[in-house]
Amino acid sequence: MKRIYFLLGALCCFSFFVQAESPANPNLAKAEKIYKRSCATCHGKSGEKPAMGKSKIINQLNAEEISSALFDHKSGKIVGAGNPAKQRLSDEEIHALSEFIPDLK
Repeated sequence: MKRIYFLLGALCCFSFFVQAESPANPNLAKAEKIYKRSCATCHGKSGEKPAMGKSKIINQLNAEEISSALFDHKSGKIVGAGNPAKQRLSDEEIHALSEFIPDLK
């Protein structure tokens, strides 16, 4: 009986560590798809280009700066060529992109 409890305990611990170390974050995976589909054309594969020669290089911005800029574009506070794509983003997608983009370097 002790052996069964030991094995169950070990299995639970193993499961916890596998989940904690799992690199597959669904929000970041979703953000990567959105970035590739809607952002990379103008901002570059790694966020290294100034879109339309006018924007900041986005992979040099922190998450807060990215989030603020995306929300400002979405609301129309900032007008730019990417506004239609940004206006379609949900708040959740903006937050996910804000975490994803700084890691593109």
